Amino acid sequence: MEQEKLRRYESRLSELDHERSKTDAIIESVEDGLIVLEQDHAVAHMNEVACAILDLDANEVEGKRLEEISSRNLHVAKLLAATQEGSDSAGNDSTEFKLFLRGRDHSYLSRNLPWMGPSGERLGTIVLLQDVTYVRDQEKSRTNLIATLSHELKTPLTSLTIGAELLTESIPPEVASRQREILDTIHQDVERLNAISTDLLDASRKSSARIGVERRAIMLDKTVREACRPLAIQANEKKISFEIISDPRPIPIWGDPIKLPWVVTNLVGNALRYTPEGGTIRMEIRREGNVARTIVSDSGPGIAPAILPRIFEPFAQFPDEAAHVGSAGLGLYIAKEIVEAHNGRIFARSELGHGTTFTVDIPVREEAIG
Repeated sequence: MEQEKLRRYESRLSELDHERSKTDAIIESVEDGLIVLEQDHAVAHMNEVACAILDLDANEVEGKRLEEISSRNLHVAKLLAATQEGSDSAGNDSTEFKLFLRGRDHSYLSRNLPWMGPSGERLGTIVLLQDVTYVRDQEKSRTNLIATLSHELKTPLTSLTIGAELLTESIPPEVASRQREILDTIHQDVERLNAISTDLLDASRKSSARIGVERRAIMLDKTVREACRPLAIQANEKKISFEIISDPRPIPIWGDPIKLPWVVTNLVGNALRYTPEGGTIRMEIRREGNVARTIVSDSGPGIAPAILPRIFEPFAQFPDEAAHVGSAGLGLYIAKEIVEAHNGRIFARSELGHGTTFTVDIPVREEAIG
């Protein structure tokens, strides 16, 4: 009888040991740092990644409380300070902090998850440490580049403004109206570029680096048509058919009268740049329910399927000739930022050899729906 109990006991111990081994293997396989804490914050387990991040030896800290370890380990002290600061703000279970490792600062996102028992009782806390250094580096590079480009644009834009004003003053009254129309267009485009450059520079100084928009009651169809007038002249000179089809009903929206037209001119400008002579560009402006939809289609070379999902990424470079749209790296990214700031969306469809279609959806002005 006693031997039977002993065998069952040994079998149970073996099962528990096997389960513990599986749990340890799972914990060690996690790519992020992972710390398992008891209810009193004593360390039950710490994987190798967490040990490397916090400069600790797992065997030396097991069973000890984090507060006790922090008195002689600066990294643990920073983790605890960041966790306490994050939880004080609004009960937030995740917070970000920096540690100096391998000769430079690294950013980590700390997230606390409940460690629950089989009956639903709380046994402790699981702390995840995710390295977000690469993401923060990319954001910083993007912000710095936007600020640099915006600053560098100021000088040539100022020169263009002065040059356009001097040309306007020097044109005699009898000169054809077409030249005056071209100069007026130059003035309007320079003003738009100045406004966007200033906004980008302001956005780069903020942590979010988002583009802000002004919301005015405007008619989308009228705004788009006015923005496309100079582009129609360019299309005619390149012997490209440029057709604008608009819904007969007015399309009222809340929109930025400077930045939203820039989105349209950017899309049509890309189409003009890559549509061959004799090709076609078609723009449709229509209302679908509570959405104002603008569609720009061209008969250009199209975009490769592998590249299409990445065309709205900032600073993306595409060496393929057929990848024409977005190869400059900023135009479509800025267009996407502006559209999303209007609570809208922008997307593209394309096929190599069969042109590209961009669609911009903006909510219709609510009180005008009827």
